Amino acid sequence: MKKLIAQLERHHILVFIILFITFLFRFPSLFEPYWYGDEGIFAAVAKNLTQGGVLYQTAWDNKPPMIYLTYAGIFSLFGVSMFWLRLVVAVVVMTTATVIYEIGRETIGKHRALVASFIFGFFTSLRIIEGNLALTEIFMILPISCAMYLALKGKFDNYSLFFAGALFAIASLYKQVGAFEALALGIYIFLIRDKFSDFFKKGLVLILGFSIPFAVTFAYFLKHGIVNEFIFGAYTYYSIYLGESPKYAELINISKFLPAIAVILYGFYKKFKAVKVNYIHLFLLWIAFSFMGAYFSGRTYGHYLVQVTPGVSLLLASISLAKVRINIARFVFSCLFLIPLLFLTSLIFRDFISGGPINQIKWWGNFIDFATGNKSETEYNNYFDGNVNTIMALTDALKVNSAYGESIYIWGDLPWLYAIVDGKNPSRYVTSFHVFGVPSEIGRLEVARDLNAKSPKYIVKPQGSIGYFAELENLLIRKYTHIAKINEADLYILR
Repeated sequence: MKKLIAQLERHHILVFIILFITFLFRFPSLFEPYWYGDEGIFAAVAKNLTQGGVLYQTAWDNKPPMIYLTYAGIFSLFGVSMFWLRLVVAVVVMTTATVIYEIGRETIGKHRALVASFIFGFFTSLRIIEGNLALTEIFMILPISCAMYLALKGKFDNYSLFFAGALFAIASLYKQVGAFEALALGIYIFLIRDKFSDFFKKGLVLILGFSIPFAVTFAYFLKHGIVNEFIFGAYTYYSIYLGESPKYAELINISKFLPAIAVILYGFYKKFKAVKVNYIHLFLLWIAFSFMGAYFSGRTYGHYLVQVTPGVSLLLASISLAKVRINIARFVFSCLFLIPLLFLTSLIFRDFISGGPINQIKWWGNFIDFATGNKSETEYNNYFDGNVNTIMALTDALKVNSAYGESIYIWGDLPWLYAIVDGKNPSRYVTSFHVFGVPSEIGRLEVARDLNAKSPKYIVKPQGSIGYFAELENLLIRKYTHIAKINEADLYILR
């Protein structure tokens, strides 16, 4: 052991310290209850997969497949547990922080690499951007960072670009906009290559690597005859988000492209002037395209900003204290790059930014009060969401009624319950807003058909259900008996 420690360089020890601090930043998240809706949806769909279901066919959500496969893998190894889910996320974040450090070593030196790793660990652990949650973005940035590292380490040779392309594809199979960073790398390669033919070959290799995971994915869904369902769920449905942009939607849609255009044009300017395009330009491209991904739908969810943390951390760590000569080109570029980023971030994510520091302090305070016995579990749960205690009470009621592993349908927004009680949903939709979210009346007609054909043993109907479902009400009257009202949720059993 002493020999091993002696072989470790000082900066390796500092990396371990940074990773430990990152873990401490995230520590309270390990003890959060089952509260966040998107996590619950992922969990419900993943649970269906562990029961032998087929994604988009027996369990549906509007994301690409990787997040559900990840949850299913975690549940298969550790069971349905928020502690283990968030611990895996912490490991993913610390692994990504290590990759960020390695990218920094390759580009800006080991000292600044340490700073980049620390900044990344800090940012991705903030509740301001919902970095404590097990969502698509937090998993997506690991393959993106690995792709960038492989390309840099391999000096953009064919092997490194092929595997980088595959990793970018995996990232985009977590969330569609994960492909944007592949464009950033491709543009950077173009800017540093003298011959177009050389860039063309490199680009083909990157595209080939990118296509392999998608080919495998399409082959799987083709085998099950549900390619159209996959495309609709993972991609076509996303267009609905684009129509839900907040006020000033047109301005947002124009402004989100400006930083990327500015970096590209500045790169062409440097190339034309025979000025070396260095790694800082790659960070700028990375940031511009990741912010484009964060702004793409125009929706105001803090976790969208997780995507930008790797590039921002590296750029902040690379800022030099030395004087930088300002010229007209740099000034124009800075304005076109920074002003849209500042404007859009403050506009779209205003609520998260304004309440962020207070939110973080309250989050820690809630955890400390609970850990020291100054808060009851009920009070602790209510801090996160009012539905948590309803979910736990329903869990107890279903356990008392020996309902674990039985068929159950929930008309509402309590998807975590499916995973916790190992419930078998006769419908592929795990929340009521999905039923109303799909086009026309397809969702309601499908659910009504499924419930009549495979009537579940239990039906849960929370007070907060979205919309009136006449077919369900008729089914309850004809076939079910009301057995309990639990925290404003009605529990029915098949007669």
